Amino acid sequence: MVSSLKSSSHYLDTLSIKEESLVRALENDLKKKVSGKENQFLIREMDCWQGRADIVWADIRTQGKLSEEQIKVILKLTNAQVLSLLHYQSPRTFQYIKFKTGLMDTTIKKALKELNESKIIKINLNGSYLINNEFKLPKINFNAYEAKLHNWKRALYQAIQYLGFAQYSWVVMPKKHINPALKNLYAFKENGIGLLSIDDRGQVDVYIKPKKHQPSRKAFHLIGISKTLYSSKS
Repeated sequence: MVSSLKSSSHYLDTLSIKEESLVRALENDLKKKVSGKENQFLIREMDCWQGRADIVWADIRTQGKLSEEQIKVILKLTNAQVLSLLHYQSPRTFQYIKFKTGLMDTTIKKALKELNESKIIKINLNGSYLINNEFKLPKINFNAYEAKLHNWKRALYQAIQYLGFAQYSWVVMPKKHINPALKNLYAFKENGIGLLSIDDRGQVDVYIKPKKHQPSRKAFHLIGISKTLYSSKS
């Protein structure tokens, strides 16, 4: 079944359809969905080490407790990788972190130092590491969108990569070029990826909605959270 939403302002440029035109039309439609909702944000060209999503719709479900300094610390990949292995109650040793990340000792020590100095983590008397009880991450649901004009296979591949940080992922194509993707709808269904099109009048047709996934890379999800919070404060 196809569900439709009519966009009334920005139409798709059909004289020379470009991905930027497609992304603008999608952004216009999504803006109506987040309008008036202070905890929902649209982020363009968001890179969480899984490729650069054209648009990410971030829905903050619960508020966290992070300072601006802490947000900036988690933006760094190595810091996010180390933090992703730590817990509030179960201590982790340096050797455990080294084994799990495969990072060099100096890199891990630098990350632990920054995380500790920003009060994201704490060090036990025996030298093991825990997340600081005062540090609280928000819960954020991410919808990532990949816009492509023709190559649905490439779009699907990239949308799957976004599941490293996002719970939901979509492929967006022009209505006039959607048929090859529709003939292979099973591929989207099998991978839990959503598919929608936008026509020359800005109408959005949803052919299949994405399944909810647990982000496969916690470190990338942490970077997504920090980028969302950083964008919301700027």
